[in-house]
Amino acid sequence: MQEYLKLPLKFNQFFQSGRIGRCSLKDSISRNLHLLITTFSGENNQDPNYGSSFWDYDYNIHISSEERRELVRSSLLQQVDSYEKRLTDVSVQVEVRQTELSSKGTQHLRYRLEIRVFGKIAISNEPYQFATAFFIGPYMLD
Repeated sequence: MQEYLKLPLKFNQFFQSGRIGRCSLKDSISRNLHLLITTFSGENNQDPNYGSSFWDYDYNIHISSEERRELVRSSLLQQVDSYEKRLTDVSVQVEVRQTELSSKGTQHLRYRLEIRVFGKIAISNEPYQFATAFFIGPYMLD
């Protein structure tokens, strides 16, 4: 079985043991998808195109849930096509839900993004799926 570098890289582990964490192909793809989703365009100094442009609209309250859903979906499809060549036949499903959160006794309405990525692993034609959810405006893991 081929192993892949495990992100994020932990160099202290390398300097202590001479090894860097490794993971499976599926885990490597999942970690890259998570990074693609949570990185905004221009954040990566090595490649300013890496990352999701939907973060530009994180605080925009004037777009509908349907517009936000389509922004996220189209941004992720483009990013996966560009930066995750190990997947083929990719589709992305996005749900945008307005959720009430309680923090320090105060109720807040927040948008919760639920993202599912489906495809096939290119080298094996094996089905693949990835799912994540988080709150936006501002970003917060669920």
